[in-house]
Amino acid sequence: MTDETDSGLFDDSRRSFMKKGALTAGAVALGTVGAGTAAAQDGGSVVVFGDDYEPGVDFTVVSMLNDGTKDELFSEAGLEDEFDTPDDWDVYIINYDVGGSAPSLGFLMSEDVDLSAGDSETMGSDGQFRDAELSLVEATPGETGGGGGGSEAESDEPMGEDEPMGDGGNESGGGN
Repeated sequence: MTDETDSGLFDDSRRSFMKKGALTAGAVALGTVGAGTAAAQDGGSVVVFGDDYEPGVDFTVVSMLNDGTKDELFSEAGLEDEFDTPDDWDVYIINYDVGGSAPSLGFLMSEDVDLSAGDSETMGSDGQFRDAELSLVEATPGETGGGGGGSEAESDEPMGEDEPMGDGGNESGGGN
């Protein structure tokens, strides 16, 4: 509820690191063509940064980060203490299918969903903050927020309903 907790979300070092990762991934994304479907296990969930959360939007896995790069991401973003066993988590670069020619890249973290480069899935609309201060959203791939009967109007909204994300949660970090 306070804006003070959001002050460090978009600091220059994190943004710089994310941009470098996105540029590197862009080269990989341009050469990646896949028609696979993600093998999300029942109840499997994923974690994304708030500005990488696009509920109801299809995405393709571009690549999985190696352990060294994953460790650097966790360190730079302050995630070392967020996960009980960080070594059990995999981090993927994903590209959302939002139309247009420019890629819409983001990071996706998972402990229990097996993904490979070229897999495709839909980001779940059931997202809830895992850690609001770090702007981490947890969602289930392919799930809708309304128990399977979600309306198309909900999926057209960039952030879904305000309820799952709480006050002020949106992908652009817009202001309250």
